[in-house]
Amino acid sequence: MSNRHVQFGDDSRQMALLETMLLAAAADGAVSKVEMEDIYRRVFERPEFEGIHAGDLRDAIAQAAKRVGAAHHLQQIVPSLAERLPDADSRALAFALAASVVVSDHRTPPKELEVLKALQQAFGLTDAQVASLFEAAEGSAQIPVPPTPI
Repeated sequence: MSNRHVQFGDDSRQMALLETMLLAAAADGAVSKVEMEDIYRRVFERPEFEGIHAGDLRDAIAQAAKRVGAAHHLQQIVPSLAERLPDADSRALAFALAASVVVSDHRTPPKELEVLKALQQAFGLTDAQVASLFEAAEGSAQIPVPPTPI
């Protein structure tokens, strides 16, 4: 771990990645313990979050949960996520992280699939890209989307 301290601003790429995972987890009306564990695991394995402190992560999750919870419709949050994810690699990573959370509890309710479809459209991902990212998300290994500069 580096000595760099990750900051979560409302407009940061890291916050957008975190909000994307929480949006997927909360789509069915509840965030399960398994989904929350997957979010923590993905944060701690990704270089985009290197240097995060546990307390900062808890605060960032609470902040992201408020923002996601305040959105009454997908169209109130998904465009903002796409705007804060500056490039194709960031958007693919966000989709893969969201898909990972969706499949983590071995349930895929229609509401969670609806979120993934909205993310696919907003992020400009093809069906082939989504299939590849979903396959990677179903594995327990690290998601192989290349990291992009913070």
